[in-house]
Amino acid sequence: MITRPTTDALIADCCRELMDAILPGLTDETLKLRLVMTETALRNAAVRAAHEIAWMSEETAALLSYAEQVAARFSDGPHADDPLSTALAALAAAKALPAASLHLADVTDRYERAGQAFAAALAAAQEAGAADLIAQARELLRTRIATEKQVMATYTVVGR
Repeated sequence: MITRPTTDALIADCCRELMDAILPGLTDETLKLRLVMTETALRNAAVRAAHEIAWMSEETAALLSYAEQVAARFSDGPHADDPLSTALAALAAAKALPAASLHLADVTDRYERAGQAFAAALAAAQEAGAADLIAQARELLRTRIATEKQVMATYTVVGR
């Protein structure tokens, strides 16, 4: 019996069933390999399901902060950036929608818009040659990669 019917728990239960009940009954090596690969993808999905909204929300805040910092620095000079202003306006519009919503579609929409604002801000920082802002953007990207590595932590190459 599953006492915590969260998505990650349900997926983990399916993984256990695949590995403990189904895999031992298979004799075809190709099918075994395919089952193990499927189970690995499911385990990664379970990790993502358990943390995805929090990760996107945290990253959205960091990307927005960076974009606002770049916009503030270059709002009046030759590096004032219309794509950045447009991206920040789009993000503000998304935040005006169900801002407190934790529904995946809403969180994903805000996350996507924050990513677009970040990209525009990074382009403005690069155009201006602002080494400090470029270094800050690299750090944000390193954090994103670290998060992706958490999701892929269960990835294993099978059949080799």
